[in-house]
Amino acid sequence: MRPIASSLPSPGRVALPLSTAGWTLLALALIMVTRRPGDAPPILPAPVASLPDNIGNPVRPMPARFPPGSHLPRMPEKLVSGPIRLESFSPQYDLIRLEDSRIWWESDHDSNDVEDDHIIHRSLREPLERLAELVARRGGRLKVQDAYRPVGVHSSGSLHKEGRAVDLTCDGISLEELARLCWAAGFDWVYYETPRRGGAHVHCSVRR
Repeated sequence: MRPIASSLPSPGRVALPLSTAGWTLLALALIMVTRRPGDAPPILPAPVASLPDNIGNPVRPMPARFPPGSHLPRMPEKLVSGPIRLESFSPQYDLIRLEDSRIWWESDHDSNDVEDDHIIHRSLREPLERLAELVARRGGRLKVQDAYRPVGVHSSGSLHKEGRAVDLTCDGISLEELARLCWAAGFDWVYYETPRRGGAHVHCSVRR
């Protein structure tokens, strides 16, 4: 393919080579010229980076105990993982769909639920896969009970609305052991939650 400059001859002038920045500006200008008013912006695929080889290794020491009702760090979730910002949140760019045979996904077994628990924020992927490996090494099976939920059961400020929170249980190990492993796996905020209505689980969230 010939350079653009050589395909646009100008009598009496010599085409000078463009720098990388120059080519970028030229490409943007061509896009703006050829786009019609009202056209939707181009849709780009959301890249999914490969995970490191040592994904099964803890990133923090496990706490000695993690009793029901406690969380780490000992600070509010919004100060650690940050609040939701729906005005800048893009499901297309920020969310991925995770398949992992080590994990039991509730939505795969609940015909009454329209949500897909495989859908998570990309920042949640690494600690979740690390946790799945740590649990499997102890003979357990990690269970994802809830992940991305844009509407419904959670509060208006819930990080589930951005897919940055996940509710977990486990077969084969206790919830306290699971909470300890969640912290070791690198989630930014871990809460051993015991709702009054029942359904104890470990709630984990991450920063963007």
